Amino acid sequence: MNNSQYAATLKRMVKLIIFFTIIFSLIFCVTWQNVHMNLLNKEIGDLAKKRNELEKNIYLMNIEFSYLKSRERIRKIAQKELNMVPVTYRDINLIVY
Repeated sequence: MNNSQYAATLKRMVKLIIFFTIIFSLIFCVTWQNVHMNLLNKEIGDLAKKRNELEKNIYLMNIEFSYLKSRERIRKIAQKELNMVPVTYRDINLIVY
């Protein structure tokens, strides 16, 4: 083989290497994009579950808060545990200076 055949063979090898490098790069980019998209979808799903749990906790805490601040409950505690009596209009004294 002479130098021109080596040069032609070398050119073909370089062209094949460049071609397969480009193909590999495209396949890698598409695959990486799909993998990254799946990871983001999983993270979004986890965040949605966490948000739903937090909304449920907020709902339950609002129910508990409304129970804790109810006038009936406060009246019962005041009468039974603190021995307080309800104020009536007869208990109000008007002081005029």
